[in-house]
Amino acid sequence: MPAPHARPAVPLAQDNHAAIIASLARPQDVRALSLTSLHTVMAMRLCALFERAGRDPVPDLAQRYRSVEAAGAMHALARKVIRAWPDPFLVNRPCQLLMTPDEMTLAAMTRHAIAGDRAGFDDALAGFVRPERHGPLFEATQHAAALLSGRSA
Repeated sequence: MPAPHARPAVPLAQDNHAAIIASLARPQDVRALSLTSLHTVMAMRLCALFERAGRDPVPDLAQRYRSVEAAGAMHALARKVIRAWPDPFLVNRPCQLLMTPDEMTLAAMTRHAIAGDRAGFDDALAGFVRPERHGPLFEATQHAAALLSGRSA
């Protein structure tokens, strides 16, 4: 007979998915992000805002980040993410401090890309984005993050 406090045996994959869902259900504050992750999330928000307005975000991103190359890389990343995501990528307004689950995933992608951690990057997207899309997303995220942080890509 199992102990009264024993947890029923659950496959590891189910535990992992449950932990991911639970973490995404707790909104995170953008102020806890690294500067590069914050720039990535905010650039994605601005890209969405400009997309809705029918305007090109690159000039404004270039002014904000003082780099046309960084703005172009961020816009390219936004386009890749939108094409790779299984559902519409949801962002909050730029003034919001809390992140959507999609933004939290983008922040994790950026963190792993900066660290050169391809396995962590793949884990952040596992079961959500098709595996064949991970490579191009990793390269685009790494390139944009390097330019946003001032490192050469």
